[in-house]
Amino acid sequence: MKKIFAFIVQLIFLLIICKLGYYLANLLHLPIPGNVIGMIMLFGLLQTKVIKVEWIELTSGFLVKHLAFFFIPISISLMTMGWLFIEFGLPLALTLGISLIFGFIVSAWTVQKLSNRGEVKQHDSVHHNI
Repeated sequence: MKKIFAFIVQLIFLLIICKLGYYLANLLHLPIPGNVIGMIMLFGLLQTKVIKVEWIELTSGFLVKHLAFFFIPISISLMTMGWLFIEFGLPLALTLGISLIFGFIVSAWTVQKLSNRGEVKQHDSVHHNI
């Protein structure tokens, strides 16, 4: 019973942050969806230790575990919009392809820079030990 109560309290807390994100997006007329603003706020609160992970761990773990379930409604909606893919399929495919390539390039560049940074630190420490 205590675990169910904790789950509900954590869920309400996460919903409040999400709704606050929607409210801020609406209030400030931001072109970013409210749920994204809510996630950014939650991330900031977790990083600054205002909110401890333990406070939302039970509910967030459950939600992540069942994440695929939340994509069922949008998948069914997409199936009913075949005309959208017929009319805009090529631009959508090009956009996704370019985004994919750009994502690969940025990821590879980031990994390469971080790897080189680690090698420089190891290289410097070898010279200091001599």
